[in-house]
Amino acid sequence: MLDFNKLLYNISVDTGLQKNHIIEIIKKAPVSYKVFYIKKRSGGMREVAQPSRDVKLIQRWLINNILIENLPVDNATTAYKTGSSIKINASNHKNSNYLMKLDFKNFFTSIKLSDISAHFDRFLSCSIDKKSIDMMSRLCSWEKSKGNRILCIGAPTSPIISNSILYDFDQNLSSICSQENAIYTRYADDITISCETYGIIDKYLGVITNLLMELEYPTIIINDKKTIFASRSGRRNVTGITLTPTHSISIGRDRKRLIRAMYHRYISGSLDAAEEQKLNGLIAFAENIEAGFTARLKKKK
Repeated sequence: MLDFNKLLYNISVDTGLQKNHIIEIIKKAPVSYKVFYIKKRSGGMREVAQPSRDVKLIQRWLINNILIENLPVDNATTAYKTGSSIKINASNHKNSNYLMKLDFKNFFTSIKLSDISAHFDRFLSCSIDKKSIDMMSRLCSWEKSKGNRILCIGAPTSPIISNSILYDFDQNLSSICSQENAIYTRYADDITISCETYGIIDKYLGVITNLLMELEYPTIIINDKKTIFASRSGRRNVTGITLTPTHSISIGRDRKRLIRAMYHRYISGSLDAAEEQKLNGLIAFAENIEAGFTARLKKKK
């Protein structure tokens, strides 16, 4: 059993921080965040809370030495994994004829300190004492407002916790889907279910709603405004990747038009440095999704 003193000692040895300093960092951790906002691709602003350097250091230690080995993550969960990507997530569904997409409302901030503590207690208590679990839970939460401690977008520990905390949900939904030859993936808060046979997909909104209600923790609800049903005859996108009628994946027509327009401006010498950097990123992304895109682009100049 790893007790609190041993945990402090291990963190101290590996990080170079004094034990008393580590305790102070832990005490202040939930309020040691800097908040900023980034634009969403769909419009609006996304709130990001980034922990202080010392909090990040200890969070990364927890990931590498405790969390990654002990918190279970279902195979259907595809975000934030080494070797995974939005391309891999979308490719799971490329052979489908029908799909349903939905996401969760305020997913990260719906996960409260009590949910993190309950999850840690369930999977870590066999080898780590209660005081250490309480410390780790505190260290991984952000105090958005007084008395409201939650998971946030921006902390190093948030991705693995968000992947693992819906382990029961992911396992149960994967099992139900596999019985009907349907495919389920979850990329953070983006849910996709696809199949080849007509009439199967329709029931899964109800299935997902029931599974979420059965969870002991956390309390997660569906964002009804973003639920989409689509077939192969229409336009289908999964985590920003287009599924084509010929069972392949694509960056989509809009991105291709943008890249071609920017590339034409590039060869005419009218792109500034920032735009050129953006173009390089877009071309690299396109090449990753559609091998040979760069060669085809240059042929059309």
